Amino acid sequence: MPALVDTTIRLLSQEPLAGRMPTAELLRLAELLDGVGFAYLEVSGGGVFDSAVRRGVESPWERIRALKSRTKTPLGMALRGRFLVGSRPVGGDFARRFVASAAESGIDVFRLEDPLNDVSNLREAGEAIVAADREFDAGLIYSPGQGGETQHLVEQAKKLPELGAARVLLHDPSSALEPYRANELVTALAEGSGLPVGLYCQGAGGSGLAAALEAARAGADLVACAVYPIALMLHRVSGEALASALSGAGMETAIDPDQLWHGAEL
Repeated sequence: MPALVDTTIRLLSQEPLAGRMPTAELLRLAELLDGVGFAYLEVSGGGVFDSAVRRGVESPWERIRALKSRTKTPLGMALRGRFLVGSRPVGGDFARRFVASAAESGIDVFRLEDPLNDVSNLREAGEAIVAADREFDAGLIYSPGQGGETQHLVEQAKKLPELGAARVLLHDPSSALEPYRANELVTALAEGSGLPVGLYCQGAGGSGLAAALEAARAGADLVACAVYPIALMLHRVSGEALASALSGAGMETAIDPDQLWHGAEL
């Protein structure tokens, strides 16, 4: 039975949607999502920090703290390997201080990935996450068109347990992951790493939903989604549709679809 992760708040807090929803409404949405049954709410990341700095109207740290004070569901943050939330690599000391600050502000789960799948670039931030006693989900990017990409991903996945990763997250940022490949890769990554495997994907025309369903059938324990209007706009997996599809396939989730639709109405 896969757990679901909601990414709506992060997506609403970065371009192209940053500033479209007032902070008060965003906090109200968080309170609604808090009762849905998600494993965690991904609320921050590089795009959020970039938008906050460019707009100069709100501290991303204050927003995390405000969200934490209104929710009981764990909160998550996406990090870009050695770049963390920026566009330049940082040193180990900075990574440790940043992760410690994020953890202190209320982040419970970190999704950490390197754009080129060089897992050595996850070591310093990964060690900081483990030292802060937070969950470290290590992302691997799916990039089709390269010969032997499955074997390459598996080889990288084998290195993740020694870094302290609690889970492998297969990330498809280009909507290229076909459903049958999602099934194959989840199985291969789980066997290669010995870790649970989750999926973070997107895709127009329902392809993301199909890939998510096949990943769940292959044993994925975590799937990322967003509320319907945001999913439709940004080609993400709709949490409402995914919960319904999983239920129809005999894989019940902890999600309350009615409560999730209330969030969509905001």
